[in-house]
Amino acid sequence: MPRVRLSRSAERWFLSKVAELAEVNPAAARKLVERLERQRDLLSSFPQMTERGILEGTRKVSMPPLVLTIRSRDGIVEIAAIRDARQKDAYAPVEMLPADGHDEDEEDKEETYDGGATPGP
Repeated sequence: MPRVRLSRSAERWFLSKVAELAEVNPAAARKLVERLERQRDLLSSFPQMTERGILEGTRKVSMPPLVLTIRSRDGIVEIAAIRDARQKDAYAPVEMLPADGHDEDEEDKEETYDGGATPGP
């Protein structure tokens, strides 16, 4: 089964939203993290289970109230972007475009969020 990871930008976006939610409702924040972990497990087993995304090579995963954009790279399923379901589709997010002719920018080569820690009190 392929490993599932979050891109740096998806990790930052998600952790920011979870932190905001934890201030208001810590239990809801924990549940959202748990849902993402379950979604990661499903994607590891069935990476092609979702509808094709707008950009070539991507897939769209509905996880209300969020939408995940995933792609497979180097044998890893990457959650490249996360957005609120109320937001419109992004047609060319910066993290999806090759930088300077390279397939992957230096920042995304670093280790990213693989789960584990539960935010909030």
